[in-house]
Amino acid sequence: MRKVIYLMWTDTPGTEFEARLLSWLAPELRAQQGVRGVQLNIVDAAVAPAVGLRMENSAQGFDAMCSLYLDESAELAVLQEYIQSCCVQFSRYHVDEFEPLANTSQLAGLGERTPGFSQVAMLRCPQSMAYEDWLAYWRGVHTQIAIDVQASFRYVQNVVSELAGNDVTCYHAIVEECFPAEAMTSSEAFYNAVGDQEKFERHLQKMMESCQKFIDFDEIDVVQTSEYRF
Repeated sequence: MRKVIYLMWTDTPGTEFEARLLSWLAPELRAQQGVRGVQLNIVDAAVAPAVGLRMENSAQGFDAMCSLYLDESAELAVLQEYIQSCCVQFSRYHVDEFEPLANTSQLAGLGERTPGFSQVAMLRCPQSMAYEDWLAYWRGVHTQIAIDVQASFRYVQNVVSELAGNDVTCYHAIVEECFPAEAMTSSEAFYNAVGDQEKFERHLQKMMESCQKFIDFDEIDVVQTSEYRF
């Protein structure tokens, strides 16, 4: 099975855009031949409290992300027509997905919003690092640190293998991390240290020290979203 991610931009963000994605786009895509799963990540009012966590460096953050899980019979050109009909611009990323932390505690029904929020981080390999070293540190070292010190209940790594479309900027990886709702406004909740200042400071320091080893903070883009799976 292959995974394709579309970052989508609209000139009419709001409830009508969101409703079109949820009530029309996702069901239409899911009904097409070769489509085994659809996930939508939408920047909506539910994640407005997380605005302080948003990071934009290279481009304006996307309005929605559509992830397609496809078998070989899927006609990508046909699927892309549906995507294009719902946005004014898109970037398409073919990715290899790894899920070191699956969501087993905050499950929602098909088409329903996953509790909490999903933070999507778009990464680039810093110019100071060889790509192989960057990938090895991120996947082999940082992954477990992030899981250990944060309150995330889902962690997905999407390593980009191919890029197409009207790209705003090029990323080497797209990360999905799901957190409880209180983490939108509480750093202690984000770092799984509510009521424990010493633990919070220890977790924050460990996370930042690790991030500094493979992330250029002048290039990372981070967008908070609502997640829906179909």
